[in-house]
Amino acid sequence: MFSRSHFVSCAAALILAGSGWAQITPGQSAPMGGPQSTGSVGMSQDQGRDRYSTDKDFIKSAAESSATEVHLGKLAQDRASSDAVKQLGKRMVEASAQTNGELQKAAAALKIQLPADPPRKAKKAEDKLAKLSGADFDLAYAKMAADEEKQVVRQFEREALSGMVPGVKEFASKNLPVERELERQAEDLAGAGAKTAASK
Repeated sequence: MFSRSHFVSCAAALILAGSGWAQITPGQSAPMGGPQSTGSVGMSQDQGRDRYSTDKDFIKSAAESSATEVHLGKLAQDRASSDAVKQLGKRMVEASAQTNGELQKAAAALKIQLPADPPRKAKKAEDKLAKLSGADFDLAYAKMAADEEKQVVRQFEREALSGMVPGVKEFASKNLPVERELERQAEDLAGAGAKTAASK
């Protein structure tokens, strides 16, 4: 049964797909160039989707990392003993909140369903951090943030280099410097915390 809300949802999805992101229709040629871009009449819908696998993988993994950083960043703001670690948690949440809106638009354009709940790795990390306090918590969080950002930077670099959807590729290129700076800050804090722990 089709309701009014169903039609409103469909209309919203179509608007998102056309606002700044390449419109992608099954069977449509991708903006790839080269001899393979012309497609064929007999090409299946699944084959058409495969050409955007890099972009889809990026959106899924980036959204998962963003949700993890928000989840753990909020925890750091509440539990960290160091102001520097609290600030890192705050920056992680703010940066992820900014990029998340764009990821949601890209997911809508590519018809990807992103999970509403934080990923399993976020909950696993939270369980580990919940057992710690003080400097031990700060060091563990900084290491986790640095490791997560290292993965994020790789994801953004790969998409900026190999992405097929112009809007998604541009998004990755534009936000890559921010992600690199967050990675540097987290690594600096993790290194400082490790030196302090070693000197005790």
